[in-house]
Amino acid sequence: MDRAEKIGEIRKKTFFRKGDVAVYAAALLLVALFTLLAFLYRAAPGDRFSVIWRGETIFTASLSEDAVFVFTAEDGAVRRYEEGKAYSGYNVIEVSGGQVSVREADCPDHTCESFGAIGSGVIVCVPHELRIEIEGAGVETDI
Repeated sequence: MDRAEKIGEIRKKTFFRKGDVAVYAAALLLVALFTLLAFLYRAAPGDRFSVIWRGETIFTASLSEDAVFVFTAEDGAVRRYEEGKAYSGYNVIEVSGGQVSVREADCPDHTCESFGAIGSGVIVCVPHELRIEIEGAGVETDI
C-alpha cells in the first residue's frame, strides 16, 4: 500500500456518524436535567449541629440561637469564644441565622472556611480531624 492509498483509507473512516448525534444529545440532556434538579432540590434545614472530633461527638448546640464557639484541637474541646484571647490549633464556629460556619481557623489549608454558612450538610476540617454535621428533622447524610 503506497502513501496515496493509505491517505484514501484514512479519509474513508469517519469518527463521527449521524447516530452519534442522538447519543450525545441524550447524554447532554441527562447532564442538564441532573444539574437542574441538584440546584432546585434543597435539603431540609436542620435544627442543631454536632461537632465531631476523631469520630466522637464532643459538642451539640441549637442552630436557632446565634453564638460563637471555639474548638481547640489540643484538648478536643468546644467553648464559648472569647474575643482577644489567643488560641492555637483552633476553629472558630459561628452560628447565625439558623446556619453554622467556620469563621476562622489556623489550619494550613483553610478549606473548612470555604464551606461557608450551611443549614444542612457537613463541614470538614481534615488537619484538625474535625467534622461539623447538621442534624434535625428531615436531614439525612451519608456519613
